Amino acid sequence: MGKVFQRNEWLAQIGVAVGYALLYLATSPISTSHWPIHAGLRFACLLLFPYRYWTALLIGEAVSNGYEVYTCLDTLGLAWVLVRAIPPILPTMPVVWWCRTKMPPFPAKHVVDIKALIICILLSSAAGMIYSTAAYPLLPDAVRPSLPIAVAAIGFFLGPYLAILSVVPWAVMAKLDYRPGQLREQGRRILASKLFLDTIALLVPAVVILSWLGAVGKDQQVKEVASVAMFLPMAWLTLKHGWRAAAVSSTLAITVFSLSISILGDFDSVTYVTQVCLAICATSLFALGARISAQLIQEQKERLSAMNVQRLARQTMQAGELRMRKTSQALEYLAGTLHVNNSRLLEQMRRIVPNIESHAFYKQAVATQTQVYRLAESMHPVAWRDRGLPAALNETVARALDEAGIAYRCEITGRGFTRMAPSVLTATYRVICEAIVYATSRLACNRVRLVLRGGETHGRRWVVLRVEGVLEDTGVANAVFYSEERQRLAAKLGASTLELPELRDHVSIFDGVLHMRTPRDKLRLTAMLHDVPQEAQMSATTSAPLRLWVK
Repeated sequence: MGKVFQRNEWLAQIGVAVGYALLYLATSPISTSHWPIHAGLRFACLLLFPYRYWTALLIGEAVSNGYEVYTCLDTLGLAWVLVRAIPPILPTMPVVWWCRTKMPPFPAKHVVDIKALIICILLSSAAGMIYSTAAYPLLPDAVRPSLPIAVAAIGFFLGPYLAILSVVPWAVMAKLDYRPGQLREQGRRILASKLFLDTIALLVPAVVILSWLGAVGKDQQVKEVASVAMFLPMAWLTLKHGWRAAAVSSTLAITVFSLSISILGDFDSVTYVTQVCLAICATSLFALGARISAQLIQEQKERLSAMNVQRLARQTMQAGELRMRKTSQALEYLAGTLHVNNSRLLEQMRRIVPNIESHAFYKQAVATQTQVYRLAESMHPVAWRDRGLPAALNETVARALDEAGIAYRCEITGRGFTRMAPSVLTATYRVICEAIVYATSRLACNRVRLVLRGGETHGRRWVVLRVEGVLEDTGVANAVFYSEERQRLAAKLGASTLELPELRDHVSIFDGVLHMRTPRDKLRLTAMLHDVPQEAQMSATTSAPLRLWVK
């Protein structure tokens, strides 16, 4: 077993070395001094590969880099070739090791620290600058540019820095998002994402056109305006989508600019200025994107928390309703038992006591039985339990209002009631009862109209209710006459006499809203409740963990 593992490990080491060397040589045609794409590949490999593969990376770069510099022996001289034959990965390794040890860019498996990543990129670019600056004076005078060594050092820093910024973010996103066996799903998700659509529709055309104007423009002001205007769509995209948008837009801008310089061969002092602007703006966008991403994550956490709170409130409400239903059934059974016992007692007492119905103890027994029935009906109406919500509204509510001397009219339209979740129907009935009690608390209210409508929009079911109480001065006398029954109306309907703020909170559990209007001689309460799709319930409980963390 140990021999098999050792053989597989050696094969992996050889594969990493050969693969990295081939990739190094394949990108050589597009790698230039102002955009050394090798620096981005080198940094990405050192950042993502385990330490045990670093030796293979060193060997792979030593071979490929030695082959490249050897071809320059006749033109650039032996001294420069000997220095440049040292693999550039060698001075970068200690920097990346220190960053991964002291301030890791990946604190966890699917977590990235943007600030630590940018610092690591800066230090690695500085290491590459020192390496290239050491070899710069060894160039022959005939091929060495007429630039001071300080200016050349700035270019040696900017080139690797921009190259790393154009490569590494993609490797980081791949590390964060990669899931074994889900490549197709992830590909479809990327193509359908808003970031991809905004990039294709806005960013790509804008960056290409502005980069072309900056490269071919003869007027200096046109170049400067084009360079500055390039960052407007980049900033907009970053503000909308976070650091991933900064990575995509910065990569696109750097790549288009570098390729245009390589094709046109127009590398002058203005190019240095543009590189500095690119480096500063790209870094700023990354920092801004990290902050935006942190805010987006916080908002997502708050949304998930609110969804979980709503889900818990719905479950609690439905559990409470089930308990009330069972209690109502138990009370009905108790009332039935009392009725049977009272009937038996009445038959037995009639033989001994004539006119037993007029005695106080019998009246008390009958009153107790009636109160138990009323209590059971207020907790969970029999009509609702047997024939559904429309029956409860047309029978239970109508009977309670009629006993209180209040005229009542109920209109039910629409569709979809039978397919709604039980918790939504429960909340609808309770809100209607609370709204009726709230409207009839005004003495002038002597008529109530209820309109209930169900429907479905974009696959999501909803229900709208409107309780309208008609206020008339002539109804005050009627309210005084039925004052006792009106006081018992809340108990009959099982209402808790909630105020408007409490009613709004109750409705908001189902993503609903509640409004109160007081037109002339009327008090109107309107509420809308949404049904909860099954997929929304599942997403609230099984939502994927957040995979981004920034400092």
